[in-house]
Amino acid sequence: MDTKITFLEPFLEKQLKGHRNAITSAYYSPNEKQLATSSLDNSVLLWDLRGTMRSYRFQGHDEAVMDVTFSPSGKYMASASRDKTVRLWVPTVTGSTGVFKAHSQTVRSVQFSPDGTKIITASDDKIVKLWSSDKHKFIASFVGHTNWVRCARMSNDGSVIASTSDDKTVKLWDPVSGDCIHTYKNEKGHGLYLAWHPSGCYIAVGTGHGNVKLYDIRTHNLVQYYSIHNDAVTQVAFHPSGSYILTASKDGKMKILDLLEGHPIFTLSGHGGAVNAINFSPSGDSFTSAGEDKLVFIWKTNFTEISSEYKENVGQNSCIPKSASQLSKATTSSRSRNQVWSLKTVAMQYTVEVQKIDFRETCYFNCLKRSASY
Repeated sequence: MDTKITFLEPFLEKQLKGHRNAITSAYYSPNEKQLATSSLDNSVLLWDLRGTMRSYRFQGHDEAVMDVTFSPSGKYMASASRDKTVRLWVPTVTGSTGVFKAHSQTVRSVQFSPDGTKIITASDDKIVKLWSSDKHKFIASFVGHTNWVRCARMSNDGSVIASTSDDKTVKLWDPVSGDCIHTYKNEKGHGLYLAWHPSGCYIAVGTGHGNVKLYDIRTHNLVQYYSIHNDAVTQVAFHPSGSYILTASKDGKMKILDLLEGHPIFTLSGHGGAVNAINFSPSGDSFTSAGEDKLVFIWKTNFTEISSEYKENVGQNSCIPKSASQLSKATTSSRSRNQVWSLKTVAMQYTVEVQKIDFRETCYFNCLKRSASY
């Protein structure tokens, strides 16, 4: 009898209420004691995750808040808004420390550089900008997109900035020279969100057509492609181990993808409407989701552990059967909990192109040069 690999199922730990309109972003503090969420209600809520779940409301933006993030030290938060500004906050009852007009149109995304000295912003004005985080001084513009820039993120080592736009391209930028290093083109749709793999070797892009694409920034090849949602993919997040991706979609579902095997292992539901925001905690032990229903869910990850039943079978057989690597458990939070799909079936239904890669490798990539568009 074949042994089946089954992963422990994620489960919902907490449900938080506080926002008065749809939630757009969620971000854990580095020490995992706080969670910041932004919303179309023009505010940022800071949740205390240490038992009481008390929240503090940060108000100051005149329009919807599109993104929120913590600095690497956890001493500051930054938020981006439709009011064209970025605000800096102290994550206590103290409140705001500064505000600056970052763009001429909606600011879609904001991020601190890995060393905390800079801020990266992206906007509907088609530009990505770099600022100093202490005095909010303008440093550089990255010009080349011809439509709204939905998201811009710097790699973990600070050597590359990636941006995705409604012009159906993803661009890589040199943060020092300001040059565009490479352009990935997608004639079939545009990317709404992107994330860097922990190694810095890959970027994941969620598209308006419900797809997730993984690019190798060294070879510029599309290495994995998942067609997994029935509506736009709003956000994607890598697990800190680099072995899994969490996706969110307007179809109200979340998917967990096993990158080492190249297929989905869980589908999660529960939100009443589109899921707009997801993120893993720094340790990867938990993750959060939020959306149109104004609710924040805190989940226990679990799926990084293999079930005890499988471990016992492996122990008894002293080796993993060939079929074990070809089976995975795919479940939803509300139904089909015991459904088991073969990798072949899952691949036919979900995956157009799969290339198995050791995603836990270390990437040393310090000499990017310009190259032709992909």
